Amino acid sequence: MIDLPAGWTARPVRPEADVAILVELWNSVAIAEYGVGDVDERLVRGAYSLPALNPETDSCLVFDADGRAAGLIDYYDGDDLHVSPYAFLRVRPGLADTKLTDALLARVERIGHERVGRAPAGARVALVTDIPSVNGPVIAALERNGWRRDRTDWTMEIDLATASVPEPDWPDGIALRTADLERDARAIHAAETDFFSDHYGFVAESFAEWFHFRTEFRRAEPDRWFLAMDGDEIAGMALCSSSRPGEPDLGWVSTLGVRRAWRRRGLALAILQHAFRVLGARGKRRVGLGVDAQSLTGAPRLYQRAGMRIVRESYLYERLIREGRDLRTTELSEPGP
Repeated sequence: MIDLPAGWTARPVRPEADVAILVELWNSVAIAEYGVGDVDERLVRGAYSLPALNPETDSCLVFDADGRAAGLIDYYDGDDLHVSPYAFLRVRPGLADTKLTDALLARVERIGHERVGRAPAGARVALVTDIPSVNGPVIAALERNGWRRDRTDWTMEIDLATASVPEPDWPDGIALRTADLERDARAIHAAETDFFSDHYGFVAESFAEWFHFRTEFRRAEPDRWFLAMDGDEIAGMALCSSSRPGEPDLGWVSTLGVRRAWRRRGLALAILQHAFRVLGARGKRRVGLGVDAQSLTGAPRLYQRAGMRIVRESYLYERLIREGRDLRTTELSEPGP
């Protein structure tokens, strides 16, 4: 399965049996990077029940000679076209600059080559992964194994304890409401697909995959999903969470978007300000989100106008599996918000 030092072992993840092991391993990496854990048991269980991930064939968990979890690689192929499989990599601090990281990367690359035929004929296929900019050893391992830095992502936050968030200025014809998951799920999925079709690297995912991610991997909180409606249509929305693992004082905006026909009218800023005010009223001292630093729609400028600042930086790397026609979004065809 994988080339390891004498006495080390590897096997697929056993989702229920390994929950505590995985939480400890993932959080050891996050704490080394930023001083706070970023995963809990719910998130782990949700990750290994995603429809597009088969733990038996798509995961590899490595243990050192003392039986301690040392590293993990997962191959997650959740996009409809199978052109951007995601490699989820975690290596225990202190081991990232060893051959363990190279072995894990070799394994996920091998799976990528074995499954390249799932993508349309002639399509470009590349594995992708992301890594915080502070994790130098893993970045070095990626680059010596032929991975190329493709994008930069930022985590941005606003400090609600010091910021003055104004009342939103809503465009004419817009009414705001929260979501009803049973009634609105498919419309929200369609709207999110529309938003993200203008994001670099976008490839559509099925409703089933999206719904599982939103309700099992993440905790669905429809009373914090704010829909800006124009009649019966979702013009824009913010899907928010009341907290993230390890940061109970942080509210999170996992999706913010405005559909093309309603852009350039101040709607995105109004929705974001509304989210800040509601999350602040419910006790959140900070609100954060993630964004592509080179966003095709210019999203970072919007967030800066709203009072947000960059607090973390990560890099998106890719490993080319097959040359071909790029089926992802790589340029903007419509104006941004």
